[in-house]
Amino acid sequence: MRFFTPEVLENPYPFYSDWRADQPVWRDEDTGDWVITRHDDVRSILKDSAHYSSNAMGGESGPLPLLADDPPRHTQLRGLVNKAFTVRMLRTIEADVVQIAESLVADLAVGTQVDMVEGLTTPLPVAVISQMMGIPGERAMDFKRWSDALTGTLAGVSLADRQLEVAEMAAYFNSLIPVRRAQPGADLISSIVNAEFSGETLADSEIVGFCMLLLIAGNETTTNLLGNFLNIIVDRPDQFQRLLEDPGLIEGAIEETLRFDGPVQFLRRRLLRPATFYGQKIKVGEVVHVVMGSANRDERSYADADQFVMDRARNHHHTFGFGIHFCIGAPLARLEAKIALKALLGRFRSLQRGHTENERVPSHLLRGFHHLNMILAES
Repeated sequence: MRFFTPEVLENPYPFYSDWRADQPVWRDEDTGDWVITRHDDVRSILKDSAHYSSNAMGGESGPLPLLADDPPRHTQLRGLVNKAFTVRMLRTIEADVVQIAESLVADLAVGTQVDMVEGLTTPLPVAVISQMMGIPGERAMDFKRWSDALTGTLAGVSLADRQLEVAEMAAYFNSLIPVRRAQPGADLISSIVNAEFSGETLADSEIVGFCMLLLIAGNETTTNLLGNFLNIIVDRPDQFQRLLEDPGLIEGAIEETLRFDGPVQFLRRRLLRPATFYGQKIKVGEVVHVVMGSANRDERSYADADQFVMDRARNHHHTFGFGIHFCIGAPLARLEAKIALKALLGRFRSLQRGHTENERVPSHLLRGFHHLNMILAES
């Protein structure tokens, strides 16, 4: 059996269903890694950092702080960036997010095809995270290109070209370090550059890694969350009408999108001790793919698991992870999505699919759209 196939990329959910039913743990013949698909197994691994190491999250571009660190280092580093994503801190930028979202929505054309990725789902989070990091607005598209290179979601780009993009990004962040040391501001990069652990500041390479991580956390999740929601709701006009009549359902619609078609499909963990699942023994050092996208549709844990239910009573999805590695960008993604949807519902009364084919992000890890074409109507 194989995990990384075009068929799974296009629509993984029928495959997940079969795997949960017939082979809840199996070994991918291409990578040699194990695939874990049931809800309770996924949760047990994600919460057990003592026996399942996140250092398996390193990729071609090298590991990123927090994503690939384990305690106690992880605990120290996370304490630094958590301050940027608290409810109190997000309240201070909420008005700016509203202004950016409403401006983008106001610019969307009426009655003609619009690429919602280019018009809304990409520029909103990129503008917000750029502002939070103290980056000039004119570098916003560089940010998106670099982020896509780092996550492997640049379509038709070779690994060598991706590495060049990542090197360009690293050089840019490196150039900011002496500036933010000499003249620190209220931005995230200044906080990281001047942070101290046990009397010592972070190495320049760690600072660059942190900046890369914040870039991903600040835009990829929101872009894909919004795109996936629009792709779901466009085929459910009755649900769209419910949102128009009751905007109080927006938060539930966001959580259900995260469960039903989440922007992150799996994480990787390396075993620090042997484990057995359904009689299958997995050795120390081997890697498991922990498939949250499958866990979120497990019929053992969710009623009507394959249905989109905006007012689902209990939605304990794993899209943002679980335990100490819970996604630091989750509060920001939720805030941006809520504000963006309120802006859309405030202007448009209906939407339908465009005439040209949409393009998915070419990644099994991140699920979203590079192009999502729609036609919007104000009445």
